[in-house]
Amino acid sequence: MLERELLEGYVGFSIGDICPHGFDRAGDNHCAHFISHVLQLSFGVTCASMRGRRGAPGAANLRVQEVFEQCPSTRELIECPSSGEGLIFVSDRRNFRGAPVRIRNVRKKHVGILLDGKIWHYSNTRDRVEHHTIAGFLVHYRRQQNALWWGDFPRDARPAGFATSA
Repeated sequence: MLERELLEGYVGFSIGDICPHGFDRAGDNHCAHFISHVLQLSFGVTCASMRGRRGAPGAANLRVQEVFEQCPSTRELIECPSSGEGLIFVSDRRNFRGAPVRIRNVRKKHVGILLDGKIWHYSNTRDRVEHHTIAGFLVHYRRQQNALWWGDFPRDARPAGFATSA
């Protein structure tokens, strides 16, 4: 479903380069925004709706907790997988709760795309797409007890390369 070359095509680009709707404010968290453009996830609050363009083509979800809820299955990762694909969520362990498990809407939550032991994500501090190991992703937020959760891609996910994400 997903290929490493497709993800590598995004590395180094800013959300301003990726989003066809110009939703690229520096103060916003763009991790869910990035993965939603890659996977063409258009539900909930989108970049287009935030610009007054409801239903516009190329609209991508903006909220980590909304993406988490759309995953057909989720589970906590106890060991770092070296293969497979899916979404990886990181936040303080206390932010994952309930039955079914949901992620609380807090500032320190992050999501990336896992493919064969590597995670592609949007670095808000560096304002660009990067890739890291799972161990590196786990320490994304220092000074808190982070937990990693795996999510299967939402059913409507359709990976698109950078040039065709709009």
